Amino acid sequence: MRKQVLFIYNPNSGRALASQLISEAVELLCNENYRVTVYAVSNTLTAEDVLKYEDGAFENVICCGGDGTLNHTINGIMSMNNKPLLTYIPAGSTNDFAASLGINHDVKNAINAILKSTPYYYDIGKFNNKFFNYIAAFGAFTQVSYSTPQSQKNYLGHAAYVIEGIRHLPIGQYHTVTVKVNGETFTDDYIYGSVSNSTSIGGMSIPIKDEVSMNDGLFEVILIKAPKTLIDLQSIIAALLIQNYNSSFIQYFKTDAIDFEFKNETPWTLDGEFGGNILNANITVIKQVIPLLK
Repeated sequence: MRKQVLFIYNPNSGRALASQLISEAVELLCNENYRVTVYAVSNTLTAEDVLKYEDGAFENVICCGGDGTLNHTINGIMSMNNKPLLTYIPAGSTNDFAASLGINHDVKNAINAILKSTPYYYDIGKFNNKFFNYIAAFGAFTQVSYSTPQSQKNYLGHAAYVIEGIRHLPIGQYHTVTVKVNGETFTDDYIYGSVSNSTSIGGMSIPIKDEVSMNDGLFEVILIKAPKTLIDLQSIIAALLIQNYNSSFIQYFKTDAIDFEFKNETPWTLDGEFGGNILNANITVIKQVIPLLK
């Protein structure tokens, strides 16, 4: 019996790279006696829809697209009774998750992983009733991922995120947040907060990357306090540009669970996708739950 592979790709990711890679991937899989079922995902047919419909039919799922496409794929896998092995071919503008694990868009490497690799089980986050692959965040920078036009992302790559993020650093605009984490409770005004499992955010390598493990059951938390003056703002920008997380405006720590309570509804982004306007966010780490072939 021929082996079955489900291939999910986003034709609009990045510079339409996924559409360029698909024919090579299908040819290589067919040569190895795999039967390949291909779905192009969109706003009307999501990866969650595909995986729900195909639950139990495939042992292997290939996701080819950007971080957002992978987010939808992970949410689909987490809803399945029979979780398949995952292979990821990054084809987006930034590909933070792939950078963290040293995965590139080489199709031959991806197919060899299906043929020869043992699964690497990595952690994901649960955000209220949703799942995220590598980052949940609010505040400055976070709306850039889903508000920057795709054409600009494709042209500038991760520079678009940096440029737009710095442009939108606010004075006088902040989120009053009560944080409950690691047995402590504190309240402050913040312009940014993230809970992540990644060595790269917005295409930028972060200086704590040597402390990041994708399967240790802990995520990294970064909170940036609200500036009160232009001098404060300049200090924050300088710290971000040189990636200094020891600034008095930046809090950094690790945890496996954290609660955020906001004074007002606050928009979040999950893996670069809009995650909703939230008053209360409960975030927990699900350890070593996704089997990745790489």
